[in-house]
Amino acid sequence: MAERKTVQRKNNTRRPSSKKKRPKNQTMNRSNTPRNPQERKRMQQKRRAQMLRRKRITFFTCFFAVILAVILLVVFVVRSIHSGMAETNTLTLTADNVVFEEVTSSEDLDKKEVAAYAKEVVSEFNKDAGKRLVKLNKVSDYKDQIYMKTTYEDIDVYSDFSGYEAFSGTIQSALDAGYDFGTTFVSVTAGKKGEVADGATVCADPSLKVLIIRENATFVVNGKLVFVSDENTSVSDASTVVATSSDKDNASAALTYIIYK
Repeated sequence: MAERKTVQRKNNTRRPSSKKKRPKNQTMNRSNTPRNPQERKRMQQKRRAQMLRRKRITFFTCFFAVILAVILLVVFVVRSIHSGMAETNTLTLTADNVVFEEVTSSEDLDKKEVAAYAKEVVSEFNKDAGKRLVKLNKVSDYKDQIYMKTTYEDIDVYSDFSGYEAFSGTIQSALDAGYDFGTTFVSVTAGKKGEVADGATVCADPSLKVLIIRENATFVVNGKLVFVSDENTSVSDASTVVATSSDKDNASAALTYIIYK
């Protein structure tokens, strides 16, 4: 009996399977595997072509980005060079000197010839004066115009050099110099013309500063406008006056009074 039980247990013992189980995550993708060398070669060539196209796109994108950056840089430099330049003839009174910016059409003018002539005239003026009273700062051409910037020691030097009547000082010093303020004035408030005033009202405070000039131009003073002669003038802002005669001829320009503080 014992021998039979032992045999029965042996017969009931499960034999290990000889088949190996394939890992669940290991699958064969035969559809993506080239079946022959020619197909494999075609797939390699296709991948190379795709990579080449990507490289070309990247190259041209970077190339055009660099070109655009260079163009923007050039525009920025040009604008920076010409930023702050007056667009019309402008005389500016600063705390230290007088600056005149002249803008003329370049239609019949050559910038080099203009620059050479201006240097010669300035040099001769300074030589006659025995010292450097006038400085030629810049001559350039821009937008079919020639721009010239010149600095003068004071308004008297500007008047002597340009030939235009000009005076700058206090109202009292202008009265002492013979100016009678016999014209119609208007007050200036917040950069705009206001009420009419006469010479007596304007001269009530003789310590106020005044620029008196006979020329068609834009005038910028180093202060805040209080009064301005009304004839042929307009006010651009709190420190800027534009004087223009009807025929735009300096020979017929009215005497402009600009009072400021």
